[in-house]
Amino acid sequence: MRITRREGLKGIATAAAAIGMPAIIHAEESEIVIGAPNSLTGGLGEVGTRYAWGVQIGVNQINKDGGIKSLNGAKLKLVIADTSSENPTQAASVTRRMIDQDGAVVILGAGASAMTLAAQVETEKSEIPLVTGSYADGIVNRGYKYTFKLSPQGGAVWNWSMPSGYEMWKDAKGTPPKSALIFMSNDAVGLVVQKQLPEHAKTLNLDVPFSQSFQMGLSDPSVAVAPILRYKPDLIFLGGFTNDIILIIKALRGVGVTAPIFGAGPAGTDSVGRGLGATGDKFFAPLMWNWDLTIPGNKELVAAYKAAFPSEPYPPANEQLGAGYVAAMVLQQALEKAASRDPKKIREVLAATEFDKLPFPAGKVKFGDNGLNIYNREILGEWIKQELRTVWPKENQVVPPLL
Repeated sequence: MRITRREGLKGIATAAAAIGMPAIIHAEESEIVIGAPNSLTGGLGEVGTRYAWGVQIGVNQINKDGGIKSLNGAKLKLVIADTSSENPTQAASVTRRMIDQDGAVVILGAGASAMTLAAQVETEKSEIPLVTGSYADGIVNRGYKYTFKLSPQGGAVWNWSMPSGYEMWKDAKGTPPKSALIFMSNDAVGLVVQKQLPEHAKTLNLDVPFSQSFQMGLSDPSVAVAPILRYKPDLIFLGGFTNDIILIIKALRGVGVTAPIFGAGPAGTDSVGRGLGATGDKFFAPLMWNWDLTIPGNKELVAAYKAAFPSEPYPPANEQLGAGYVAAMVLQQALEKAASRDPKKIREVLAATEFDKLPFPAGKVKFGDNGLNIYNREILGEWIKQELRTVWPKENQVVPPLL
């Protein structure tokens, strides 16, 4: 059965409209309602939309394959709604409505960390399980019992990227890199990373002669270009929002700087890939999922995405697509094992079970006592000829890196 783009977007459009005029959705008794509050609009719209698409693809697949067999073939009813990218109050109210009016027994979302933190308060209050692909460390540091986090801790991503880049360079060239420069936008995360990453570099004997933050919304990229031309580093670490990243990288490549650049956040998104075009070569992004991973189930996921959204970028470059799909697959296994619609019983299964045969780098998911996936395994993607390819670590490498 072909999933059309209209079918794939129907839930998103309907639920987004419900923000202004909420509608009560009465599920048939055979249906199990799943709520998916996500940032569908605003600056993080791509993040939330891709997560919602991944969930939608998974739900469609589960229903096509006969629903939840331990519940007499009960089908999943997915309710998607827009949290916005900037308004946590909206995220909380949307989540509350999904629980109280729609009767959601599980929430999958909310993509953007600030929105997830707001939604999480509502799910915990109602004792409804929440499965998320958001990165904020605080999501699993609150002592909540109904939150399950697929993604790594955001605070550790840069500290993983630096030694990964170091080892990848050493593996490719036979000798380790000697120096790195660090540029981070002056947002809350960037300011912390800009101070901490040079300290992490010391553990690798990697010299950092220059580390600086820059004002978001750049108009002049020389703040980064001039020091790089002066110091000629082996590696560059660049953090910021989409437009700033694109501006700086294009300026660097325009003056002949060919050093590999390591980013995070939007670095592995379709919007950055389109914006950089051919200048994206040697730009790396840490990811929890990528389209080209050679693991069971991933080829089928990417094919389903292409069928559902034929006019969207292909191959897809956004880890949240995979996270949303994996969330749906984890939920399927949890529902089958629980054989119940009771959120408390579903929560018990989520907390105690190892979920397998998943298109994630480790192939499996298990949540620790704090709700964090203990099998998190980051990978490095590199933009090569305008495609985001998996290049590191060795056990997940699909193509060798360009360095």
